[in-house]
Amino acid sequence: MDDYGRLALAVVVVAAVAGTSGAAAAWGWQQPLAPCMYIFGDSLVDNGNNNDILSLARANYRPYGIDFHEGPPGRFTNGRTMVDFLSDMLRLRPPLLPPYATARPEDLPRGVNFASGASGILPETGNNLGGHYPLSEQVDHFRAAVRDMGNTSEFRGNATKVAAHLGRCIFFVGMGSNDYLNNYFMPDYYDTARRYSPRDYAALLLQGYSAQLTQLYGLGARKFVVAGVGLIGCIPYELARMNDNNRPPSGPSNQSAVASEEIGIGGGRGGGKGNGNTNPAPDAAGGCNETINSAIDIYNKGLLAMVKRFNNRGGAQRLRGVKFIFLDTVQSGKDLTANAAAHGFTMLDRGCCGVGRNNGQITCLPLQRPCDDRSKYMFWDAFHPTEAAHRIYAAKAFSSNSTAEVYPINVSQLAAI
Repeated sequence: MDDYGRLALAVVVVAAVAGTSGAAAAWGWQQPLAPCMYIFGDSLVDNGNNNDILSLARANYRPYGIDFHEGPPGRFTNGRTMVDFLSDMLRLRPPLLPPYATARPEDLPRGVNFASGASGILPETGNNLGGHYPLSEQVDHFRAAVRDMGNTSEFRGNATKVAAHLGRCIFFVGMGSNDYLNNYFMPDYYDTARRYSPRDYAALLLQGYSAQLTQLYGLGARKFVVAGVGLIGCIPYELARMNDNNRPPSGPSNQSAVASEEIGIGGGRGGGKGNGNTNPAPDAAGGCNETINSAIDIYNKGLLAMVKRFNNRGGAQRLRGVKFIFLDTVQSGKDLTANAAAHGFTMLDRGCCGVGRNNGQITCLPLQRPCDDRSKYMFWDAFHPTEAAHRIYAAKAFSSNSTAEVYPINVSQLAAI
């Protein structure tokens, strides 16, 4: 081909690319801020991995998902979850990231959700609810996904290319709620509260958590978003169990007990005020289970310290090329509650769907009629936020400039690295 021919070909190629870009712009398509996202966690972010296993921790029935019209059921809320909104903000859809249980090989490079309701850091956590995938099994599923990804046409067995791809992805991990709700504070089923002080139990959890995060690093993860546990002593389930003197029910040792007949589905991240002994209800004084919240505080402080150690360039735990950010859902929940009216929330201490006191004594039942205006409720059921609350938590994680909420940077800044 002569010089003229090469020039003509170059013009055609440039025009074609420009035309593609123009068409993409015309259709509103934008380049993703990150090429992929992988999600690990419990029912707060599960999108259907438990649907076909023998478990009480499932949400594949109405009215769960009553406001969700983009795919199969399985989310423990009325609509989208925090990670669904984050995938939007990262420009990763449509479609939404699929659950690993139904993902196809061609889905793997863009991202998959491995989260499982009732799961925890400890393998035995949530066994009271039946089948689920603890964090260690979720990591095993990701290991299998990496292997399968290497066999796709996009990578064709090129491990270096797979590693480079994964190094640009966002890894969202949120664990720990069930290790308290469906383990430590369930003394009729588990003996952990008798064997460990709150401080020793938090250390046990963080040791296991650190090991699993390190395994993800070994599989190619470099950009981590680690979510702390919220004020689960202020969720409707716990508020419903407080007696008329705003005291938790008595239990063995010095821990408040979750009675064995009161089953917690999946686990929850609270959105209460949590400043002192303040109830998230605007017209009530006291009410949160501060025994649980105090234990959560120990865990969250340890989790933040772990993130700092991983990020410390000169530290012994430093992982080369890694960046962790910590989501302080306690602080985000406090801010959300303090500004509830501005966000349109009028109901802060009861579930939109449920039975009994605070709609929290029994969680949302099949075919039960939920509240009419879900946008006014912070909680969907006894444990989980509504879509409206999930949206706010995601926005804070993505763009908050407060290091009290997102440390040391936010998700949008992490994606840009």
